[in-house]
Amino acid sequence: MLGLTSHNFLSAAAGIAMAVAVIRGFARRSAKTLGNFWVDLTRTTLWVLIPISLIFALVLVWDGVPDNLDPYVNATTLDGASQNDRAGSGRVAGGD
Repeated sequence: MLGLTSHNFLSAAAGIAMAVAVIRGFARRSAKTLGNFWVDLTRTTLWVLIPISLIFALVLVWDGVPDNLDPYVNATTLDGASQNDRAGSGRVAGGD
């Protein structure tokens, strides 16, 4: 999971850093350089992507989204019907 997460952050940061370099190239026509890619990559990751992901994670926690990788749970209700539910959803009978 750490490998996938780091790849997701770095690929998005690389795209944003390249877009910044293109915009910087159009804005500074007389400059000889476009800036440092690694500085842009680090700043994008630390100051843009991680805060956005933390805010989004807090929204998901507030909404009650489960944080596990378990499959759906098949339960039989008191009426005898079958019901598929998220694992760890925290619902109680009659809570709807």
